[in-house]
Amino acid sequence: MSLSRHKNQKKNRSLVPLGLLAVLGIGAGSLYTPYPERLVQALRGNSGKTAPAQPTLEQEQTDIAPPPPSEPEPIPAETLTPKPWQPTSSFSMAEIHLPPFPPALPERVEIGNFEHINSMDKGINIQSNVNFSEGTTASADRKKRSAYQVKVSLELMTPHAAQGEELLSANPSLNKVFPAYQRLMEHAKVSSWFNALYLHKQNRIRKNACTLSRLLDRHNYYDTDTILEITAPESNRNALWIQADMDVVSDGSDGDRLPDMPKKIKESEFYQPSTSYKWRKKTKRPNPLLLAWQERLKKYKENNNQEGIKKAEHIIGDLRIFSFLLAEYDSFIVVPLTVNEGTTEHHKKFRPVAGDYAAVVVGNKVYPAIVGDFGPKFKTGEASLRLCKAINEKAGVYNRPVSDLSVSYIIFPGTKEPENGPIDYDKLNTRCKELLNDLGGLGQEAEFVEMKELLPLLLDEPKQEKKEQKPAQQAPQTQA
Repeated sequence: MSLSRHKNQKKNRSLVPLGLLAVLGIGAGSLYTPYPERLVQALRGNSGKTAPAQPTLEQEQTDIAPPPPSEPEPIPAETLTPKPWQPTSSFSMAEIHLPPFPPALPERVEIGNFEHINSMDKGINIQSNVNFSEGTTASADRKKRSAYQVKVSLELMTPHAAQGEELLSANPSLNKVFPAYQRLMEHAKVSSWFNALYLHKQNRIRKNACTLSRLLDRHNYYDTDTILEITAPESNRNALWIQADMDVVSDGSDGDRLPDMPKKIKESEFYQPSTSYKWRKKTKRPNPLLLAWQERLKKYKENNNQEGIKKAEHIIGDLRIFSFLLAEYDSFIVVPLTVNEGTTEHHKKFRPVAGDYAAVVVGNKVYPAIVGDFGPKFKTGEASLRLCKAINEKAGVYNRPVSDLSVSYIIFPGTKEPENGPIDYDKLNTRCKELLNDLGGLGQEAEFVEMKELLPLLLDEPKQEKKEQKPAQQAPQTQA
């Protein structure tokens, strides 16, 4: 018995080191499980406050099962099928170049404004602000339309019509050009067409506010200083005074005076072959742009462009019958279609029509012209290329002669000739002087610039008809 007990004790003693090694191995292995961290949290009293670390690949391969997941909260039915987000409006902006980030990543989003001011070439001043504010969580904020949005606020000042002394700031020579200037201003009334013009400007801006590239720029928004209706006290002559800048118009065609035109004009998509002032052709020579528009009509029909077909057919019909002014050779101005609004007798007294005489005042010089065309309802201050070059020899299609609001367009309603036709420049000079005399005449410092004929009418050459030669008849013999 003593021998067997001795053997058993010896055997048990040999198992102790093996058990101790097994315990130490299990303890070392437990260090790679989430239980020691939970034990520390429990001892510190922070259980449940700190999220457990994500299990590693080694943990996933252990035989220790992870704790059962908690029951997920029920998801509302309306969030299961969310509606696709649609933007309220779309627009384009100039690219904003942010400064480079610092070398070290920030620990939190800085609250405040990043300001960037950019002046565009078209005259639209853009002040853009990037604002960061405190939100909630990304999953919650991304569902809010107000969490990520762009606000566009366009601020414009609407001017009032200049009168009297205010008008002299545009051209200080006006009271010297017109000795009766003060008396005329006393009888001047701001036209309702001035307010209508700026209403058209504002409505156009409201319509295109989401597309900044299509907005009226600063130049075209502030292009009209005033529109005045004047009745001269002595002569009772009515005049419509428009104070504006001057842009260049290069339109029109006339086969009777100019049988051919440059190729670049024939192929241009922007050149307008007609003007509002027109008359029936006086010769059988075709309009030089007729063939080009017939080719254009053929392409429209091939592409089934109904809008283009309608426009081309209308223009071709006019080119076959009428002749028009030529901006490069004729002296005329363009007035906005706004003046066609209004049906009262008062409006009819001051409403200009195509063919009415006009005087254009720049500095102390006065140029005769007629109302030759009508332009957009939201824009004033346009004249033919010939008139623009007479005012400023550097003027061209891409270079306006006068940029400030120093041009006075004085129109005399109801003065057009009974029959339309090419401008008679001798009559143009004479009539404009007479009409200016009805307003009190020109001062000694004023210079009236007479316009001369540059493109006379080319009449058709008479056709020579061949006459058949008939045998000479013998004279009847008289009886003695």
